[in-house]
Amino acid sequence: MTQDQNREKAQALYEQGVKESAFDYEEGLSRLIGLADPEHIFRAGRVWPKFDYTLGFEALAGLKSAKYIYHAGLEWKSFDHKDGTRVLSLLGDPQYLFYAGAHWKRFDFEQGFDGLLKTGSCRYLYQAGVLWKTFDHARAWSVLESQVAQGEEWRAQAFEHPRWKKALLHIWNDLN
Repeated sequence: MTQDQNREKAQALYEQGVKESAFDYEEGLSRLIGLADPEHIFRAGRVWPKFDYTLGFEALAGLKSAKYIYHAGLEWKSFDHKDGTRVLSLLGDPQYLFYAGAHWKRFDFEQGFDGLLKTGSCRYLYQAGVLWKTFDHARAWSVLESQVAQGEEWRAQAFEHPRWKKALLHIWNDLN
């Protein structure tokens, strides 16, 4: 079966769960997981009246779907944000790790920062330094400095942004 066929089947199954009152949600989720379509697993968790959030999360993690783990953390009625942060950190997708830290109601900033640092993404380290409530600017700056070419644009922006400028002053004052 092709990926498009799986997606069509997942769409039909998802819609069944939305429309049919006698739908077997446990069996439906099992079938969705078998189709390996993270979008429809996420969507089912958002709108199906009965949904096993733990099983749905495990499926998204198994499918390595950082995008839909992030969205589940925003929109599902039940979500383990600590475990979500852990999985996003392991997946190493800097974009969705950054978004989670910026937008989730609960986020493990220490674990998330370590995961983001490991990606070495200058762009998302800079952006997290702007938006995250808790952030280690000194450790992030060392990455921006060490990645000479990739970090150039983000170092320049850091010199212009008020939050980063304040943090840089503290970093440099601590050197003396």
